[in-house]
Amino acid sequence: MNPSLILLLFLLAVPAFAADSHSFSEWIPKGWKLIAHKSGDLNRDGLDDVVLVAEQTDPAKFRKNNESLGASTLNLNPRRLIILFKTPNGFRKMLDRDNLLPSEHNEDVPCMADRLDGGGVSIKRGNLEIGLHTWLSCGSYGVTHETFTFRSEGSRFRLIGYDHSEFSRNSGERSDFSINYLTGRKKIMKELNAFRPSKPKVSWRKFPLQRRFFLDEISLDCDATDPANKDNWCQ
Repeated sequence: MNPSLILLLFLLAVPAFAADSHSFSEWIPKGWKLIAHKSGDLNRDGLDDVVLVAEQTDPAKFRKNNESLGASTLNLNPRRLIILFKTPNGFRKMLDRDNLLPSEHNEDVPCMADRLDGGGVSIKRGNLEIGLHTWLSCGSYGVTHETFTFRSEGSRFRLIGYDHSEFSRNSGERSDFSINYLTGRKKIMKELNAFRPSKPKVSWRKFPLQRRFFLDEISLDCDATDPANKDNWCQ
């Protein structure tokens, strides 16, 4: 067979993402694995940057679920968010952060689904979005979806938007709110219903922009912040 044809058939047989995954291996430490990656221009220089999500593979962090509900084995391995800017000479690391993204399972709430399922990281309109989806197979009909939007500012990523939606699988009742950290406005939508036509009640609230919030310093869990600190993003 023609050697050129053999090479072509080989290239067609290799998954399209394989080359990308291999090229990012240098950014994934030993004992970790790449579980997600997205590309897009984050700093508006015409080059596609990359966001990686890595997960530790420590066998000791796989625990047996002693509860009757949820996965039989809980994966409590931590996850790491890595942001790489593309340059003419290759990639340059802009962020490498642990203690931000939730693990696949939660030992305290074993029937909670992976919060990155139905969410995760994405790049849209030049901004980084992190979506967290909270869904439980036991104990609650409530479903919550949160989207954090960050914009590149120099070497940091500023929180510019937060969208929050709550939905009941039992009644269909839903409420949404959206915060714009650039304008200092909050849009609140209530009396929504997923099961029947509804006319939402919409209101707006202005809040003072006392400070800026950045991806390298904030927690994505509002309940984990200090309630006495009035500068929390979730206030």
